[in-house]
Parts: sequence; structure tokens; C-alpha cells
Amino acid sequence: WTDHGFWGEEGKRSNIASDYQWLIDSIDGTKFYIAQAPFFYVHIALMRKNEIILGLVYNPTSKQLFSASKNNGAFLNGKLLFLKAPFTFDKAMINIDLGAIADKEKKEKKWLLEKLSAITEKCYRIRIISGALAIYLVTGAIDAYIDLDGNSKPQDLAARIIIMQEAGYKTEWVKHPFGKKMLVVAQEPLLSKIKEIILN
Repeated sequence: WTDHGFWGEEGKRSNIASDYQWLIDSIDGTKFYIAQAPFFYVHIALMRKNEIILGLVYNPTSKQLFSASKNNGAFLNGKLLFLKAPFTFDKAMINIDLGAIADKEKKEKKWLLEKLSAITEKCYRIRIISGALAIYLVTGAIDAYIDLDGNSKPQDLAARIIIMQEAGYKTEWVKHPFGKKMLVVAQEPLLSKIKEIILN
């Protein structure tokens, strides 16, 4: 363990050359934490040679522990999570992370709002809430997650990604027109429909 790398959201990164890297976000959803809203989480992920092999997401207020390890399934408080039946786009509830819109340049803001409108017109319902809440995709609370902002940090995403993958969802990085990458998570054919909208 002493030779493993540690990469927190704040502070310096250690042992960068190690094959094993721990990604830690001690409080994801700081604004919610400060406001005493129960939507903040502890994220811990382990990568081996740039592949995520372990993820933990814990909600201290609800006592919910989401966990997964490579090829071993995803769990909520020790109980195996099962993939629900896929939804068509017009029946899907989608969580979208837009980031801080007011801070963006005019062209990027226009692009974001156009894509938001296109998605909204075709799906059942959208939720524009903290990306941290995207973990509830694995419980069936939402049907897809889109990081349209493309600015999420690895410490925010790594643990979620392996949990979603092990629960049976597809995760894909899509090229952002402003030089970033967007994470899209859903089942097929919903994922392909989302990509079609945001890439055209």
C-alpha cells in the first residue's frame, strides 16, 4: 500500500508512477453539505494501469454504500443490483449535468442550450441536478446520465463509472465540440439515441 499513488480532489498527487492509483473525493457535493441537504457523497476508486478496478460511493446521511469491483457486479449495502428493463427515449428520465452555465463562453452556452432543448423535446423527463446523484441510475431512479459540461474531475467520476458498468450500463466518452469529453451512461438503444442528438 505504501507505494500506491493517491490522487485527492484537493492537494498534491503522490506516487504518480505507481501502477495502482487511489482516486478520492472526500465530499462530492460540498454545496449540498454546507446547506445541510442530504446529497453529498464520499467517492473512492482504485485504478490499476489506468483501468478502474474498484469503486465505492457512500452517502453518509442515508447510509447507502454503493460498491463494485471489476467483473464482480455492483452492490448497494451488500445486495446485488440488477439491471432493469431498457426504456425507449420517449419514456426515459435523464439526468444532465450542465456545469456552471454562466461561466461559459457565448458559443458554448448556445451549444449547451440547443442540446438541452433537443433532448428535452424527445425524452419523457429531464433532471438537472448534481452529477453526484447520477449514482441512482443503478437503482432505477433515472434511465441515463449525460455530463454535457465535460468538466467533471476523475475523482468525481471513477467510482461511479465502475459501479454503473458492473450494474450493466454502458459508459462512453463522447468528444465535446469545445475540446473536452462528455460521459454518457445508459442502456442501448437509449445510449445511441443520446449520442445521435449531442453529436449532430
